[in-house]
Amino acid sequence: MRSPMCEALMNRALTAVPDKQIKVTSAGLNAAPGRAAHPWAVAAARELGISLENHRAKLLTAEMVDQADVIFAMDCQNQVQLLSRYAHAKSKVFMLGAYAGEDCRPLEIHDPYYAGEEGTRECYKIVNTCIQNLVGTLFSER
Repeated sequence: MRSPMCEALMNRALTAVPDKQIKVTSAGLNAAPGRAAHPWAVAAARELGISLENHRAKLLTAEMVDQADVIFAMDCQNQVQLLSRYAHAKSKVFMLGAYAGEDCRPLEIHDPYYAGEEGTRECYKIVNTCIQNLVGTLFSER
């Protein structure tokens, strides 16, 4: 539920960056390929001005890992799974929650699947903050 929102928010944030040459892709470690976004995700995304109506899940592949310059994990379990499956990619795996900022410092961004619709909204607010801070950090020197 987190990954498609991250992709959409990152792509939206990058529209403000001229001459960006960044490709953003969402994929899950345990995704069911082709599955539509959860209804809570669609509703929470809509509140942030994002549409997940056409999203279809993708399973992370070794090829995607090899092509990536950076891979963001959402929680420690994600990070452990990434590193155990793709140990060669250790130098490019980071925690997205590290960009939550001083006011909100949850290193882990927990899956809202069991947190209900309100939990999904709260998760997406944290993801949005992380994406804004990440993009601000990446392009602050330009």
